[in-house]
Amino acid sequence: MDKDNLPERLEALHQHFQTHSRKAQAYYAVMHKARQIVGSDDAASAWMEKPLSALNGKTPSALVSEGRADDVLVYIDSLKPGSSV
Repeated sequence: MDKDNLPERLEALHQHFQTHSRKAQAYYAVMHKARQIVGSDDAASAWMEKPLSALNGKTPSALVSEGRADDVLVYIDSLKPGSSV
């Protein structure tokens, strides 16, 4: 193991973790809002994988992965609890 590169490797690992942590937090924020609309974890999970015309045919999950969780949250905020999403 090359100890000279260790600080750079640790920094790269830290950055990788931070990126995935932000995506996970965004995903769960969207799931929480979706669950409020559709009523259950299972329904929210299914909704996350459903292509939606309101999202240009993309799934909410794909948009979150692209860093566009705010777009999904704005869409969810336009819905009413119990509505068909």
